[in-house]
Amino acid sequence: MGFGMGYGWRGGSDRARVPKDFKTALKRCVPWAKPHMPVMIFGIVATLVGAYLGQQPPRIIQYTVDKVINGNRHDQLGEMILLYIGLLVVGQFIGSFSGYLMNVAGQRLLHALRMAVYDKFQALSLSYFDDKRVGDLLSRVTGDINQLEGLIINTANNIIRQFFGMGFAFYFMYRYNWKLSLLVLALVPFLAVGMFYYTRKVRPMYRAIRDRFGELSAKLAENLSGIRVIKAFNREASEHTLVAEASQSLVQMNLRTTLFSTLFYPSISLTQSMGTVVVLAIGASLIIHHPAQFQVGTLMAYLMYVGNFYSPINEFIRTYDSVQRALASGERIFEVLDEPLQVQDPAEPVPLESMRGEVELRDVAFRYATGEEVLRGVSVRVQPGQRIALVGHSGAGKTSFINLIPRFYDVTDGEVLIDGIDVRAFKQTELRKFIALVLQETFLFNGTVQENLQFGRLEATDEEVIAAAQAANAHEFIERLPDGYATQIGERGIKLSGGQKQRLAIARAVLADPRILILDEATSSVDTESEFLIHQALLRLMEGRTTFIIAHRLSTIRSADVILVLENGRIVESGDHDTLYAADGAYAQMYRQQFWLDDLAENGDSGSAVRAGLS
Repeated sequence: MGFGMGYGWRGGSDRARVPKDFKTALKRCVPWAKPHMPVMIFGIVATLVGAYLGQQPPRIIQYTVDKVINGNRHDQLGEMILLYIGLLVVGQFIGSFSGYLMNVAGQRLLHALRMAVYDKFQALSLSYFDDKRVGDLLSRVTGDINQLEGLIINTANNIIRQFFGMGFAFYFMYRYNWKLSLLVLALVPFLAVGMFYYTRKVRPMYRAIRDRFGELSAKLAENLSGIRVIKAFNREASEHTLVAEASQSLVQMNLRTTLFSTLFYPSISLTQSMGTVVVLAIGASLIIHHPAQFQVGTLMAYLMYVGNFYSPINEFIRTYDSVQRALASGERIFEVLDEPLQVQDPAEPVPLESMRGEVELRDVAFRYATGEEVLRGVSVRVQPGQRIALVGHSGAGKTSFINLIPRFYDVTDGEVLIDGIDVRAFKQTELRKFIALVLQETFLFNGTVQENLQFGRLEATDEEVIAAAQAANAHEFIERLPDGYATQIGERGIKLSGGQKQRLAIARAVLADPRILILDEATSSVDTESEFLIHQALLRLMEGRTTFIIAHRLSTIRSADVILVLENGRIVESGDHDTLYAADGAYAQMYRQQFWLDDLAENGDSGSAVRAGLS
């Protein structure tokens, strides 16, 4: 399968959805801008003053030429020069000041939007992330927010300055000669039609570019995370080809958009130049035939105002080009903010200050957003402090079962109850305070050992952290690290072994002091010595807690109070080890097969075991 087909670089992603128009985008931004409105208004007022002052130099030039030079008032020449310089200095100062104020308001607004997107990611249920790529989501918080930065901080200020600058320029042109000014204005509808056509064509292009950039970011993030696998299987060359194809696709889309812009802008500039030529011709004729009404200085000032009138239009079109880029990014941002929450807190949650740990599933059914039903008719009641083991082949529904307890997902039908109350009646943060997970793939953050342990309880003291590490059989190896508990462990704990990472995860759970504990393959993929230490730590951790255990190695769950055997999303057997083994059903068959394979492996005949298993 080629990269284009496997990762969606061609086909559907090219048919980008048309982003919201500028008016709609502004409406969406208004609630975020309200807290910063005083600063923005002050900045806008400063921009208006700067725009007005920026239109005064042509008037000074007209007066200097027509009145001072031609009128033999040479004693005023120094005053006019000083006035000109003063206007330039004050105008530049006000322009810089307004830009700073808009930057302050814009940066604060962007911070609010950035945090809103991040908070929304945290509020969304796991089902949202099931079919999303981390790199694409990351590009929305970084790249798309950066695109909005140009719109909010620079473009918005430019639009205000250009719009009012154009208005002031036309006002002064109109005062000089209203008939000639209407002729200049007659070209605006042609420019507006051209801009409308341009924006209709370029919007989908920019949205497609942002989507493609998100996909490229996702691929890069995936490859950087999996760099060990790429090197282990000697796939550098093939992955280079895939990334190069993705990058080249992005280059082609950018070049296609650039070509369209390159062809459009000269036509606009040519139209504006023709307007200037017409003004020059008519103005010169007026000077020749009506010198009392139109003089040389007036024509000079008028031509400057024509430039000041057309230049903002030209700049506005270029600015609008940036607006289209920002709208494409804004749509991707608001897609996240508008995403409905699949798992929501109730309007009036039931207070949860303590928990006994009784868990009950009543006729539970669950299906993912794809429509695949993974649990059906599941009913079980677990007493506080019991140890419940879940066994079954891959895809039987074990992980889906445990994900319903902390409300990572909500049931499709039925109820999940804790201490007799539906979990949907609790606030999610309060519910999860009493639940801890130790997973097969331990995730540790880039930071120190102590910071990762305190993730279980941020307010834990140093003594409590050490006690938790001792309970998890982790204190001894931590003390041997270069800086002990202050040792930096790298991203995902790359500097630690699998067994060490797993013991840190257990210590983190100990520190959380949960009433309900979920262990998902917590002893898999570690060496025998580490497994022994981890098993000891888990026994301490499980004591007095309601515990759900998923384990493929059935020898590790023989002491469980209840073993649930799942097949195709249903509980087909339930009981302790002795009862299920004596029943000679699905559990007994799985246990004998695993015991037989382990026995053959211990006797050095694993190859025979595999061959026998395949026969």
